[in-house]
Amino acid sequence: MDNAKLVFYAGSTLLEGPRWSDELNALLCVSIEQERIFLIDEDGQFVRTFKTHGQVGFALFKNKDTIIYASYEGVYELDIASGEDKFLFHANTDKALRYNDGDYDPKGRILLGTTGYKRFASCESSLYSANVDGTNIKKIVENTSISNGIAFSPDAKYLYFIDSPTKKIGRYEYDVNTGSCKFDKYIVEITGDAVPDGMCIDPEGNIYVAEWGGFKVCKWNPVTGKCLKTYSVPVQNVSSCTIGGKNHDTLFITTAAHDDGTPSEFAAGGLFKNTL
Repeated sequence: MDNAKLVFYAGSTLLEGPRWSDELNALLCVSIEQERIFLIDEDGQFVRTFKTHGQVGFALFKNKDTIIYASYEGVYELDIASGEDKFLFHANTDKALRYNDGDYDPKGRILLGTTGYKRFASCESSLYSANVDGTNIKKIVENTSISNGIAFSPDAKYLYFIDSPTKKIGRYEYDVNTGSCKFDKYIVEITGDAVPDGMCIDPEGNIYVAEWGGFKVCKWNPVTGKCLKTYSVPVQNVSSCTIGGKNHDTLFITTAAHDDGTPSEFAAGGLFKNTL
């Protein structure tokens, strides 16, 4: 069990969605409830902040100059240099919902999960697929509650997807040509009080799953369903993770504060890192 080190903390209550850029040697994180995107170098020494249109679920690098992000008011393209953004499209029309986790598929489509606007609200959510320009919007997974982690197997045959309240990681057969998927089976079930949140995948196909309420990220073999390694975090609510760093040997981990009046741990809502 390895201990994570604090990289960045700015008082966020719910930090999410870390994404690494090799071109910039930096990563993105979103502060959902503060409606902010942070662009941070790997040591937390350089930070840029961007305001979003409502609560922001995730942000992705389009290239070294541009960010795509999904907020309550829709999906936007943000110019990093100027900080200006423009509206692209809206997949979700239910005002009780907001976008949560999201990622690209192997062909460059955007996958967008939804959840209740308020934390842990019980809603009928979905996982959408769309081209970056907003064409070909469709639901690919329906009847979810809190759409979270998204990852693809290295051979692009499988989509791994987390609907947090199920406490399971689902595997879906994925057609990269059409962007459609079909449920195959559950590969991991989280035991105890924690629930799976965000996740990422390494080149060998192992998945790293953040455990909300669990103080950790677990590295899983999706074939055997066995936990290979645990990365401890000094914050109970661990929200997501990504692999990055100049040598791709760092696990960046986002966290969140409690929202029920329970005192939070030091730097809850901060960004941590650990060596793989």
